[in-house]
Amino acid sequence: MKTKYSPQPVPSKASDPLVGYVYRELHNIGIQMRLPLTLEERFAAPNKPVDGQVEFADGTTWNPGGGKGIYAYYSSAWNKLG
Repeated sequence: MKTKYSPQPVPSKASDPLVGYVYRELHNIGIQMRLPLTLEERFAAPNKPVDGQVEFADGTTWNPGGGKGIYAYYSSAWNKLG
């Protein structure tokens, strides 16, 4: 299974500026996908959480129940991971 995205080369006959723009954007997305996943610490709960959302709570101003840590939202609640 392929885990990293890499854009394919632009066809040599493509001269449209839009094609170049799309290629550059896909290239930048590919670079970002190779970086490690990092979560910014949150100091307040998100307004409208959705099932599967993952956040890093500061544990003081926003404490979903288990102190500082990584939480996933499912079953209508924030659940601490690990």
